Amino acid sequence: METLYFTLGIASVVVTVIAVVAVWAMFKVAKLSQTIQELHRSVNDGLNSAHRDITMVDKTIMNSIDRDNREIDARFNEISRETHLRIDSLQVQLDHAVDELYRHVDSRVDKLAAKQEKQLIKG
Repeated sequence: METLYFTLGIASVVVTVIAVVAVWAMFKVAKLSQTIQELHRSVNDGLNSAHRDITMVDKTIMNSIDRDNREIDARFNEISRETHLRIDSLQVQLDHAVDELYRHVDSRVDKLAAKQEKQLIKG
C-alpha cells in the first residue's frame, strides 16, 4: 500500500508539474502571439508610412516637373514672341533698305538717261 501511495504521490507531482508547464506554455504562446501581432501592426504601420512618404515624394516630383514645364513653356513663348518681333523689325529694315536701293538705282538710271539724252541732243 505504501508503494501505491508513493506512486500516487509521484504521479500527482508529475501531473502537477505537467499542468504548471502547460499553463506556463499557454501564457508563453499567448505572449508570443501578442508580440507577433504587435510586430505585424508595426510592420503594417511602417509600410503605410513608407507608402505615404513615397506618394508624397511622387507628388512633389510631379509638381516640380509641372512647374518646370510651365516655366519652360512661358520662357519658350517669351523667346518666340521676341523672335517674331525681331523678325518683323528686320523685315521692316530690309524693306526700307530695298526701297533705298531702288531709289538709288532709279536716280542713277535717271542721271544716265539724262546724260544720254544730252549727248543725243548735242550729238
